[in-house]
Amino acid sequence: MNQLTAWSKSIQFTLGLQSQDDSLPDIKEILIPIRNGNLRTDCYFPKSKSLGTIVTINGLAPLGNRDPRFIIVNKSLQKIGYTVVSPFYDEICDYKISLRNIEDIKDSILFISKQKEISPSGKVSIFSPSFSGSLSLIAASDNQIADRINCICTIGAYAKVDDIIGNLFANQNLDEYGRMILLLNFLPISIGKNESLFKAIKLTILDNYYKSKDLYLKPHYQKMKNADRLFFDQLKNDPEFRIKHWNVVLKKGGKNRELLTALSVTNHISNLKLPILLIHGLKDDVVPATESVILHKRLIAQGVDSKLCVTTLISHGDTGFNLMTLLELPKLISSFSFFFSKAFDQKK
Repeated sequence: MNQLTAWSKSIQFTLGLQSQDDSLPDIKEILIPIRNGNLRTDCYFPKSKSLGTIVTINGLAPLGNRDPRFIIVNKSLQKIGYTVVSPFYDEICDYKISLRNIEDIKDSILFISKQKEISPSGKVSIFSPSFSGSLSLIAASDNQIADRINCICTIGAYAKVDDIIGNLFANQNLDEYGRMILLLNFLPISIGKNESLFKAIKLTILDNYYKSKDLYLKPHYQKMKNADRLFFDQLKNDPEFRIKHWNVVLKKGGKNRELLTALSVTNHISNLKLPILLIHGLKDDVVPATESVILHKRLIAQGVDSKLCVTTLISHGDTGFNLMTLLELPKLISSFSFFFSKAFDQKK
């Protein structure tokens, strides 16, 4: 794909992201076998000859590949000529952070890349936001998986998971949705089981996701024991209280420490060799843009073909922009053109 065509596709894609039409188009649904079962998967095929195959990996959201924002992304990629394969990752969509996430991504990439009707060349590219962007980078550090990938685009990825958790716990002004997901996953290491408390945390996550102002939480909260309510309120409102428990998590060591180590991209980055685009919102209130800056510096230092775009045009979960920020559009378009030129499958 020449530079002019890549720019044209990038412009079309960027404009497509502004669509309000989140209806599901005519797609093909398939099952992807993984070691723990099957992934329900949506396949979007372009009307003309495919330019390449892009696997989109959803973030920590209950609707996953059927999240309205993600459907718009998938449709925009389809409209510019790419085959889009979008699995529903059960564990990720249930807010579970584990090494299984990475294995599920690996299994799905291997399967998709071997399906001639979906990926004739045997290679795919990855488009993945947020936490899943970092998981995708870790998956691609495996040589067997990397051989199946042309390029990766991450949006809002982190470098070191410890820093992100500590930052979200310590700063009350940052995103509550992300903070509650991390508490759901790591607080049990500190306090053990508490069904009522963790149900409250999960319901708070849903309220944040659907912007429903305690609609899910309120009925359960009213039935909670006073001690659990107090504990929950402190988790929500007291950074020092959260940090105290985070310090307990860090001191536990063993498998917990191994998990945090395995989930940090910086511990795998030396094995990354393929082209990588890192896009990050300057005002991201979940993962600071400095995380992508750190990753980019490391990639450049080891000679990886990579590009960084830090922009005010996007937040952590959205891609909308307005006329006041159009001056930044060329930078974003140039960045997407880098990805599309690499995602173009010349072997077809």
